[in-house]
Amino acid sequence: MLRLAYLLLFFSLFTSSVVAAKDLEQQEIEFKENPGKLYIKLLKSTEYPQHFTTKEAFVQVANDLGFQPVELQRDLEVLARVNLEANLTSPTKYEDAKQLIEQLDLIATTAYDKAMVIMLKARLRGRENKEYQPIVVQYMDALNMINTDTSTQATIFKYILHEHLAGLNMMLLQSTAALSHFNRYREIAYQLHNDYFIAEAETALGKYYNRSGDKAKSLQHFSEAFRLANGVSYPQLKSQTLINLARTYRDLEQWDDALKYAHEAADIQQNLGLESYLAETLNVIAMVYEGQEKWTKAVDYYLNAQQVNERVGNIIAVGVNFHNVGGIYAKLDNIPAALNALQRANEIFRSLKTHHYLVHNELLFTQINAEQAQWAETIKHAKQTLELAKQLKQTDIEIEALEYLSNAYRKTNDLSAAIDTIESIIELTKITKESAKESNGHSEFTEQKLKFELTTLNSKLEQQIANNKHNQFIIILFALSLIIVVSLMIFTWRKYIQKRRLYLKSEAINHIEPTSQTPGYRAFIQTLDSIDLTTAKTLALININELNHIDLQLGLTESRQFMQKFLVQMEQQFNTQVFMIRSGLIACYFDQPRDAEYIHAQTMQCLETFKTIQTNIPNFSNTCNAHQISIGHINLPLIANPDVTISAQLHFETIQYALAAALAIPEKPAFVSLRPLNFAPAAIFMPPLYLNLSQALNRGIIRAESNRNILEFNWPKC
Repeated sequence: MLRLAYLLLFFSLFTSSVVAAKDLEQQEIEFKENPGKLYIKLLKSTEYPQHFTTKEAFVQVANDLGFQPVELQRDLEVLARVNLEANLTSPTKYEDAKQLIEQLDLIATTAYDKAMVIMLKARLRGRENKEYQPIVVQYMDALNMINTDTSTQATIFKYILHEHLAGLNMMLLQSTAALSHFNRYREIAYQLHNDYFIAEAETALGKYYNRSGDKAKSLQHFSEAFRLANGVSYPQLKSQTLINLARTYRDLEQWDDALKYAHEAADIQQNLGLESYLAETLNVIAMVYEGQEKWTKAVDYYLNAQQVNERVGNIIAVGVNFHNVGGIYAKLDNIPAALNALQRANEIFRSLKTHHYLVHNELLFTQINAEQAQWAETIKHAKQTLELAKQLKQTDIEIEALEYLSNAYRKTNDLSAAIDTIESIIELTKITKESAKESNGHSEFTEQKLKFELTTLNSKLEQQIANNKHNQFIIILFALSLIIVVSLMIFTWRKYIQKRRLYLKSEAINHIEPTSQTPGYRAFIQTLDSIDLTTAKTLALININELNHIDLQLGLTESRQFMQKFLVQMEQQFNTQVFMIRSGLIACYFDQPRDAEYIHAQTMQCLETFKTIQTNIPNFSNTCNAHQISIGHINLPLIANPDVTISAQLHFETIQYALAAALAIPEKPAFVSLRPLNFAPAAIFMPPLYLNLSQALNRGIIRAESNRNILEFNWPKC
């Protein structure tokens, strides 16, 4: 009884932990799918804003709301995260987030709590100041703090951190670090066994490979994400997989498919009010038109995306849109509009210190000015591009800027500067070739990775358990009931599996002829039941006298081996499956009409072939004409009427009847074939079969054919 009590307690704890884990996963899915709805829900449940300045005051607030303190703390953490989402339209979201972070910092005691506060502070810093490099360091600090925590809560938090770190490193053009975090992000998703998380991780990796130019891997990850998204009912996830398919088809220049998937994604995003995602989708549509050189449509969609980005306050995206529009205006030869758009993009990127975007904008500035022979402006922007490229260690951009600069110097007759620039290009080209052969072992990512791997902070989750006794009793009672039901289901299932296994084993034995251990009578009947007996086929029953007593002549072991080999030989000769009814008596069927003479000839050929390799059977290797072979034969269907059904057993007994007549013929080999006439009634193939067949033969309803004199037949007596 004590062991049972322990077992029940263990199962109750296990069940409650599984339910809690699923709740955490579902909340994270709701966060990703509909942050606005989750925001309203959390505002209502937490009655935000709450005012407390001490840990004790917070506990009192939690008790007043009917929460456990840790439960309220987790909800406030999620509320802070929601306030930092770009899709949320609350005008005070950043102020609310700042207040929540201060309160969470006040009550943080465990490593998990402190890591969450660090992550929230970093995310707020990114939203307000667009400072991404320091944010990466803060995120890594948060990740290190929960490195050894294996709880579901911590695992989901690591999933979030790796997702954000991968995106941040992509923005900072740190592709190696980004790929490492993307892979870890995907590993955790599979560890959680959650299709939604896996689809998101596959999507993220697809985006990474798409930007890296590896279209094969990109399509592989996007296809898997699309497959998983179709298996769950989450429209936002589906919209993301659709837009990624649109990107893929855009890159493959399959414009119609790209537009189809992009518009489907845009419809979903408009219905859900996901404006930041909608802006991204409009950009993709614009790029499709740009790829088709439909410049006017491309500008329209870029400007529409820009309006959406301005509404949601995504200033960086607004700058990127100005950059894209500037490039298209240049292709339309509207140079003033192009330079104006690029200047506005420059102002945004400089104010936000987003140099990884600014360097590309300055390069485009340089290119357009060079095409217009504005050499002073070309030199100015080329130098700015060069400075940024050096800072970001973008050697390819640096080389391209130097090329524009050297050309501008030549056009302005500054040959000395042009020569210096060309020498710089040559030097950079050499360095690029050398660095391609060496592994970069001193990158910033390596330092972060080493720091992360060496950090082994021990953290323990401290929770206060003060559940209501009545609720505890209900939970335990529910858990016990669930355990009993599950135990009964497991017990019943195991019994079923055991009986099923015994049934299959007995059925397999039942279909085997005992002496030869080969498919026998029941296997033959089952085969006849599984085929269409109303189409043209042939059944035959062959008796070989020399093999009727082979089990006595050779003994069970050798005779079994002999008969197994002989059946294999017959199957190869007949090109069909054969069945051992008993020693020397073999049944077979053919999927097409075969006459008795063909079966007789093939049987003789099989014996001729087999006697050359089996000589240990008495009288078996004698001259072939002496073989005592008898064959019963029928062609199907027996009755022309397709509505009449004759059982497999009666088909078998019919060829038995024919074989019985063949066995009664003294002269061997002999075969007898039965063929009912077209007007033959179905009643002749009903029990008692032998009596009905004998009467039908006497009346001429059934015709008998043989290689011997039919008038001398002794038909079976009933």
